[in-house]
Amino acid sequence: MFKFWIAVAAAIVCATSSTVHAIDFHSDQAADCAIKHWDEIRAIADPKLSMMDSILPKAGAQRIKDLLGGQDHLPENPPSREWLRHASDAIPEPVLNMFGKDIINKCVDKK
Repeated sequence: MFKFWIAVAAAIVCATSSTVHAIDFHSDQAADCAIKHWDEIRAIADPKLSMMDSILPKAGAQRIKDLLGGQDHLPENPPSREWLRHASDAIPEPVLNMFGKDIINKCVDKK
């Protein structure tokens, strides 16, 4: 039942933020913005990463664990563009949106 409510909450977050344009998480622009605002993204993402086992299918949660080298938090220092592109493949888009969509959209819109 807990997984259901987490999934509902994630769906609401995605639905209510749909007025902001979609992000191409593979783009250089999105990667540059993620690197520039890495501390803000980490502050949002790190507390939620421990819940990934509860809200994602086992394979999805495992991809995130593999990406993070078994850690339950994002790297402290901003990663490379290559790592970010790999992350955008490993982490489902609704989760990426939850972690950094608003921050990246604001940054991209300023460019």
